[in-house]
Amino acid sequence: MNHFVVARALLSGWWIVLAVSIVGGGVALLVTSTTPPTFRASTSYYVSVAGQESASAGEIAQGSTAAQQKIKSYTVLASSPRVLEQVIAALRLDTTPAALGRRVTSVVSTGTVIIEISVTDGDARAAARIAAATGRVLAEVVSEIEPRTASGEPSVRLERVSEASVPTAPIAPRTSADLALGFAAGLASGTGLALLRAAADTRVRSAEDIDADVPLIGEIGMDPEASRQPLIARDEGTTPRAEAFRSLRTNLQFLRTGGVSTIAVTSPRPAEGKTTTTLNLAIALAQSDVRTVVVDADLRRPNVASTLDLEGAVGLTDLLVGRAELDDVLQEWGFDAFSVLPAGTIPPNPSELIGSAAMEQVIADLTERFDVVLVDTPPVLAVTDAALVSTLVSTTLLVAAAGQTKRSDVRLAVTALTRVGERVDGVVLTKSRRPVADGYYARPGTTTSAPVALRSTS
Repeated sequence: MNHFVVARALLSGWWIVLAVSIVGGGVALLVTSTTPPTFRASTSYYVSVAGQESASAGEIAQGSTAAQQKIKSYTVLASSPRVLEQVIAALRLDTTPAALGRRVTSVVSTGTVIIEISVTDGDARAAARIAAATGRVLAEVVSEIEPRTASGEPSVRLERVSEASVPTAPIAPRTSADLALGFAAGLASGTGLALLRAAADTRVRSAEDIDADVPLIGEIGMDPEASRQPLIARDEGTTPRAEAFRSLRTNLQFLRTGGVSTIAVTSPRPAEGKTTTTLNLAIALAQSDVRTVVVDADLRRPNVASTLDLEGAVGLTDLLVGRAELDDVLQEWGFDAFSVLPAGTIPPNPSELIGSAAMEQVIADLTERFDVVLVDTPPVLAVTDAALVSTLVSTTLLVAAAGQTKRSDVRLAVTALTRVGERVDGVVLTKSRRPVADGYYARPGTTTSAPVALRSTS
C-alpha cells in the first residue's frame, strides 16, 4: 500500500482503530484491577574467601577469582530445598520448598562478588521477612558445606551488605504502565485490522479504485432520498445531485471529437444505479434543450416505464417484431419533455431481438429524430445484451456503485465489451460518499458540485 491508500484505509477504518484501542485499554484496566499486588524485597551479601586480610596482592586477587567462581553455585543454592526448608521452618510458612523457590531469585552483577537475593510475595512484610531469612540461612549453609581453614574457620563467608526492607510499592500490577501498554497494543491491533480490512475490501469506493484504462466522467453522491425520489426535478436544480448530473452532461461532449449522439448505459451487476443514471441524464439533457430519447433495451427486467410512471405494455419489443410503428410507442415525459421508448412485452428471446437488424434500424431512426439517444441496457456481466447494444451506438457508459461494485467486476465489464470490438468510453460512479456541499453557493473546496474533470480523452 502507498501512503495515500494507507491514509485512506485508516480514515475509513478509524472506528476500528478507536474501538480496538478502547478494548485494549479496558482489558488492561480489568486485568490490573483484578490482579492482586505483588511486592519484592531484596537483601545482598558479600562473598569473601578466608585469609585475605593478611594476604599479598596476588593472593587477594586469587581469592577474589575463587569467590567469583563459587558465587555462581551460591545463586543456585539460595533457592534449593536445603536452604528453603530451613526458611520455612524458621518462619513457620505454609508452603513447600518448590513453591517458595519459584518466588526466590538470586543474581550476581558481572565482575562482582555480591549476591542479591530477592523474594516476591503478596504481603510486603512477608516478602521482607522471607528475603532476610533466606540470606541468613544461605550464609549458614555456605559456611557448613565449604571446607575449613587450618584454624578451623570457614574458608568462605557471606557477609550481609544490605538488609531486606519492607517495600512501599508493589512491582505489579503497574496500573499506568499497563494501561498505556493496553492502549498501545489496541492501537497497533486496530491499525492492523483497519489495513487488513482495506486490503480485503475489493469494492470501488472512490475514483482512485477504478484502475481500468477508462475516464471517470461523473461522480454522483449518495442521496438518502434517492430511493424515494430517484429523479431530479426542476425545483431541485441547485442540489449537489442535480449539479452532478449536469456535470456528467457537460463531460459527455468531450468523449468523442465528432460529438455524442447514441449512448448505451450499462453496469457490471444489477442494482448499481444504471437506470436512474440514464433517466437523470436524460432530464439534464432535456433541460438544456437537447432533444433526447430514452430507450429501455433491458428486455429481461425493464424499469424505465415503472420509474417514470408510464404505460409500458407496448414498446421496443412490439417495434422489433413489427407489431407497432415508432410513433405509436414513443411517449413524452416531464416538463422539459424528453421522449421514452419503453421495453414493452418481455420476449422469450431478448438477445436475438437486441442483436437483430431491426434493432439497428430502430437506433438509426431515433438518431434522425433526436440529438441524443440513451439506451438503458442489462448488466454486462449478466447477459450479452449490453455488449450487443454497444456495437450499435457511438458511446458506452459503465455505471459503478461506490461501496458495492467490485474492482474486478469493472475490469471484467471492460473486457467483455472489448471482446466484441467495443470499449467503455466513460465510467459514472454512483452512491459516492464523498462530502458534498449544498447548492451553487457552497464553501470552496467541495468537488461534487463542480464538473468532474476527465482523466483521459478519446
